[in-house]
Amino acid sequence: MNMMRFTPEQVKMIANERKMHEAQHANMQKIYGNTLLTGNALPVPKDVWGVWDRDAVQIQRDVLAVYNDLASSLSMGMPIGKLVHYFQTVSDSGEVNVSMDGRGKGKTDQPVIEYHGTPLPIYDSPFSFGWRQMQAAMTEGYNIDSAASNNAMRKVAERLENMVLNGEGKIDVSGAKVYGLLTHPKRNTRTTGVTLNGATGKEWDDEVRATIKLLHDKNYRTNDTTMYLNFDDWFYASTTEYSTQYGNKKIIESIQQMAGVGSIVPASKVPANTVVIVVKRREVVQVLNGMPMTTRAKVRQNPEDNYDFIVMAASALEIKFDAEDQCGIAVSSPA
Repeated sequence: MNMMRFTPEQVKMIANERKMHEAQHANMQKIYGNTLLTGNALPVPKDVWGVWDRDAVQIQRDVLAVYNDLASSLSMGMPIGKLVHYFQTVSDSGEVNVSMDGRGKGKTDQPVIEYHGTPLPIYDSPFSFGWRQMQAAMTEGYNIDSAASNNAMRKVAERLENMVLNGEGKIDVSGAKVYGLLTHPKRNTRTTGVTLNGATGKEWDDEVRATIKLLHDKNYRTNDTTMYLNFDDWFYASTTEYSTQYGNKKIIESIQQMAGVGSIVPASKVPANTVVIVVKRREVVQVLNGMPMTTRAKVRQNPEDNYDFIVMAASALEIKFDAEDQCGIAVSSPA
């Protein structure tokens, strides 16, 4: 699964920051000379950056099932300084006239245009190495223990996954909030009546069909969808026969053949007994990309200062709806 891609502007920003970090340490080395302490004024080696970046990819593949699926195809690059992104809803207006001479006099009116905002929060998690730790790593061939960076990346990754599902309740910019697939007020909802991890094939069919029907009721009739399931529920459906009458046919195979079901993505962070179906189009949902998850170095002024780093990402899920509050997200979940 692909992670969020860097825009050319974001690549340039990170590259410039790392060059500046190297230049600062080169200047520090000139000032203090080659003493024991100034060995710690050396720049962070390029191969260390590479190791951390590869670790970030691996963690996203492991943790960000829903986030990555949406971000890989529906991301929108944004300037890191932009606080809120807006989309428009446009009301219906005017009428169609039918005549033989084209002189119909219909009522002229204008559509009502409203703006709806989604804030772009920044997620960060710091970690550091003592200057003696860095000195020891450099003398041993730059084999820096990446446990601290891995932990920081995992924290950010888990928070991004939580954001696309549950939003960020504390973020409020002049009334604009960050909602998730399970919390947006315009989403279409119903209550499930069964425990999916143990349900029959027909019960699974009924739950998925009813969820798709929520989209049909809002005029979203399409196969261009993605269904998100709890991993354990998905595993059960993938390994359990539909019924004794249909040998060698798993429940998940029946679901995949149903009209209105596109791809199916299992995710450990989706709650059990929950079916989430999203119409995979930009007029329904997109991931705002201010900065993909990356590692940044903080400024050091003295050779004995710690090497401080921060893992950061700027991202938000933008869920859209029309002027009649029709939204292309359907959720079936327990009461």
